[in-house]
Amino acid sequence: MAICKLNHNLTRTASCGYNLPQIVDLYLANYEDVSATSISSGDCQEILTSITLASGAHYFHIEPAKNSASFEDTLVVDDNGNKHRNASVTFNVPGKYDGCQKDALDALSLGRYLVVVKTADGNYLAMGRIAPLEAETVTLSGGSDTNGLAVTLSGNVAESPVPMSDAAVEAMLANVATE
Repeated sequence: MAICKLNHNLTRTASCGYNLPQIVDLYLANYEDVSATSISSGDCQEILTSITLASGAHYFHIEPAKNSASFEDTLVVDDNGNKHRNASVTFNVPGKYDGCQKDALDALSLGRYLVVVKTADGNYLAMGRIAPLEAETVTLSGGSDTNGLAVTLSGNVAESPVPMSDAAVEAMLANVATE
């Protein structure tokens, strides 16, 4: 649902508080496993109860290297005046490159994902709910300060990031793979 008119004030007194949008955790779901979401209607939209996955599917937790993760959601205006958003999530994953890391490198390079970012202030945001995020770059490097995997997932989408309610976060965390 597009919101084409501002429907509440954006004042400093109404949004007074700490804000630390640094990413501390990422959760990825294979896009083809996402079957439904429940979004609140009206003002102040959020994912209400859950993002439903296919039977047996899970979210996968990624703990990015400290201070390596970021996200952007940018308005794009085409030459003809059409508007859409470009969502992007960038992160590094350190660790020994072994067979499991090789599999992750290939999966991140070739897969399509719904991405949930958890910020340092405890906010959870879903990106790629309507259209998936895919690899823009996936780099394996060694011998420098950026050892490990460096990943950027992005996609053109028709929706800004959607905050998740406590119930939706609880349901997601209960469905994170154990391996």
